[in-house]
Amino acid sequence: MPQYTFDWCVAASIQMAHNLIDDTGGGTWADRAQQGDLWEKARARSSNSFNGANPLGWAEVLTDVGMGPYAVVSIADYGDALQTAARAITETGRPVGLVMWSGRHAWVMSGFESLGDPGQFTEFSVTGIRVLDPLYPHGSGQWGPSPAPNSLLTPEQLATQFVVREPRRWSSDLPAGYLLVLPQAGA
Repeated sequence: MPQYTFDWCVAASIQMAHNLIDDTGGGTWADRAQQGDLWEKARARSSNSFNGANPLGWAEVLTDVGMGPYAVVSIADYGDALQTAARAITETGRPVGLVMWSGRHAWVMSGFESLGDPGQFTEFSVTGIRVLDPLYPHGSGQWGPSPAPNSLLTPEQLATQFVVREPRRWSSDLPAGYLLVLPQAGA
């Protein structure tokens, strides 16, 4: 699912999340006009000095269109962030949004591999992360190439682009850390 403009990574990620979650047979979300509408909705729910869509708007739109609830969380430790994301996928069956490039880009975590099942054990190790980058195949000159859709990355590979958000990128009360757009149990 490509993003149709350089700015629409959040909207494309919402479409990808829908396509992973929807089991009603309602059809794939891939339309350019719909992506533009989703971006406008996310942008309207984002307070952002860059006038774009931020993770708070992303989480609100996922929730508003029936895929939620979702919340934005910041986790200081990389390993803890991966475990939190894996637990959320296990508990909810829904994908996790990854805030990439210090807060500049959106990816979807569609699954993972681990030593130990997060549904059964408090201690487990994430060994692989399945990702979808809406910029594929373009990537970034600064951050590196986009992985192919549904690639399984090692934690070390993901860490080259999934880094701590710079607090100055957009205002929020969240501390600096690895940002996740996290599905919440109970939906």
